[in-house]
Amino acid sequence: MVPDVLAQLQSATRPHSIAEWRAQGLDYLFDVGLDVAGVLLGALVAWIAVRFIAQRIERLGDDGHPHLHSAREQRAKTAAKLFRHMARAILLVITALLVVGQLGFNISPLIASAGVLGLAISFGSQSLARDFVTGFFMQLEHQFALGDVIRIGTVEGTVENITLRLVFLRDATGALHIIPNGQIAQVTNFTRSWGRVHVDVEVPWREADRAREAIDGAAKALGEDPAWADALLDPPQVIGIEKLTGGAVTLRTVARVDPYRRDDVARDLRHRIKRALDEADVATLISPPPALPVA
Repeated sequence: MVPDVLAQLQSATRPHSIAEWRAQGLDYLFDVGLDVAGVLLGALVAWIAVRFIAQRIERLGDDGHPHLHSAREQRAKTAAKLFRHMARAILLVITALLVVGQLGFNISPLIASAGVLGLAISFGSQSLARDFVTGFFMQLEHQFALGDVIRIGTVEGTVENITLRLVFLRDATGALHIIPNGQIAQVTNFTRSWGRVHVDVEVPWREADRAREAIDGAAKALGEDPAWADALLDPPQVIGIEKLTGGAVTLRTVARVDPYRRDDVARDLRHRIKRALDEADVATLISPPPALPVA
């Protein structure tokens, strides 16, 4: 009822003839311009408030370490991003309707037709609606966040962007995969809560004991290094022989780490193991067996 009254009041003051436009056209345009400017100003203030709230959400999730990205921080960034996107869409629709109303048009039919149009779109674009619904519940359940390393189907990469309709994954080659949320049947998250590093080293059979001692020393040194105190959830340890072959033994070292620093820990652990084996004079390359004499 309010839009109808507003439209009637505006139609009463709006000029309808050339003579009326000449007499009161400037006053009408000035009044309408002020009304539209008020709507736009209100939308600007609302958008500033949205950005402020989004920044507060990100600050609440900040862990205080610029080089570390905890799961809480990643979820906060994702929630802030989705909040901005949804608020922007709602503000655009409301602002457009209010501006149309200030121009003297009756927006009640527009609102009614929007409901009918939305129903038609929901039937005609079921896949699009499924994308939005699936994206909403995935973020509501915190299945993954910005910066997480995940696998969707055969695609594995880092989550670079998230919307309610699409997920953007950047794989190790730099290719960007854009996946509709409605097509996601299963998600494997490699950075949820904690990650695991394992380093396998293949050494000659007779060098297994000496190699294990050297690797164990390298693992302990990494665990006692204060530089990795924030990254290591459990100290690295050599769990033993992982595989036996004809002339070699595979030793495995594992560590439970911050998932976002898994690659950094793995690189340093491999470097320390390599240096320890060199100092112990343990060869990790097995020479091929001698060739049989030709008859």
